[in-house]
Amino acid sequence: MLRKVSAVQDDSGHWYVIPAELEAEFNTMVDCDDDDYEAQDRFMEKFDKYLTGGDLNNVQLYAEL
Repeated sequence: MLRKVSAVQDDSGHWYVIPAELEAEFNTMVDCDDDDYEAQDRFMEKFDKYLTGGDLNNVQLYAEL
């Protein structure tokens, strides 16, 4: 089953390919205070699995054309 995804970046330029329905939450959480380590941990717990490991081109993307 294909799912709609969004390619997004954090403030450090790391690429993530996340489910589209999580984009608003990603944008809210990515803007956390750099000194708020608990917020950073929550962000990583939620979104670490979506990291591309570098360039966005490292991820195979699919499209329905």
